[in-house]
Amino acid sequence: MITRYLEHAIRDDALADRKMAFVSGPRQVGKTTLGRSLIGGRENEFSWDDQRFRRAWVRDPVAAIAQKVEGPVLLDEIHKDRRWKSRLKGLYDLRGDRFGIVVTGSACDFFRRGGDSLMGRYIPYRLHPFSVGERVSPPSPDRALSEPVVAFPVHDLLVLGGFPEPLLAGSEAKAHRWSRLRVERLIHEDLRDFRNVRDVQALRVLTDLLPDRVGSLLSMNSLREDVGVSYATVRDWVSILETLYHCFLVRPYAGRLTRALRAAPKLYLYDILQIESRAVRLENLVALHLLKACQYWTDLAYGQFDLRFLRTRDGLDVDFMVTRDRKPFLLVECKTGRTTPSPALAKFAAELKTRHNYQVVDLPGHDRMYPEHGVRVLDVERFLAGLV
Repeated sequence: MITRYLEHAIRDDALADRKMAFVSGPRQVGKTTLGRSLIGGRENEFSWDDQRFRRAWVRDPVAAIAQKVEGPVLLDEIHKDRRWKSRLKGLYDLRGDRFGIVVTGSACDFFRRGGDSLMGRYIPYRLHPFSVGERVSPPSPDRALSEPVVAFPVHDLLVLGGFPEPLLAGSEAKAHRWSRLRVERLIHEDLRDFRNVRDVQALRVLTDLLPDRVGSLLSMNSLREDVGVSYATVRDWVSILETLYHCFLVRPYAGRLTRALRAAPKLYLYDILQIESRAVRLENLVALHLLKACQYWTDLAYGQFDLRFLRTRDGLDVDFMVTRDRKPFLLVECKTGRTTPSPALAKFAAELKTRHNYQVVDLPGHDRMYPEHGVRVLDVERFLAGLV
């Protein structure tokens, strides 16, 4: 079993402080496996899909796990209970001092909002697919890129994706079959638990169209015309798919830029195997790594990190920007083979005075600093290996 990057963080953070650990993330990313490694044994695991536990939990949550007297317990997919927040709150208030509680679920990041307050009782964590620099103790934001570690080569991630099952199996054909079946289960199972969507076929058409929109500005009107539903419906469906960790949106940054364009967001997928173009798939992989770093650093209380992109009315743009506590922190431009700094990247680096400015290229071993521009042109694998 591979130790995931959040395991020690959760054990030393939430569980050490007697807080509940809420672990959310995409379907089949390894949340349950991570939970099992934290509790130390399957006898401490309680799943909503287990009918006997479900009956006991509904009657009396405390009695349902009364036999557990020491060590943390895992509550898997418990958010499928309509009253899970109030029941979990009662369990924590009565027994939280006796054992730690780990709650996992694909959409529990959404379902924990609203209703009975759990404020002060939990710490949220977001689990991502495997990355190039996957390690037990990821670097802090100030140490990022200083100690690159290649755990999974970029080529493997591009061909097999970062989800545990297809990546570790090592078969490209099986990886694509897994990807197709995952989308089917997300639509027919996760959406059923989340919301009653009447036109499932139209939603499936939408998911088929999204891979061709990766990396470009997302036009809801264009999607509305192609799918044949209303603007509001497309907007709601994209929001649902984002909540269920099928896709994520990167929004423009306008803070200190002159002539900034308040453009539509750009869309990326958690499962890059849906994308055919290698260049687009590589850009999506960079976006995934940056989002993983932002959410890890935020969840571990290094500050508030957000992923954005830059675009002005003059047509200048940079693919990605990481902000730290709302201030520019890191600029990243993706170029397949261009080894001289992008004029837009150099301009924004000077205007925003960012300390970290990278142009990542698909050229193994390439690494050159341009001090006059404050830009480092770097092989994409080496760049990703220095992140979380």
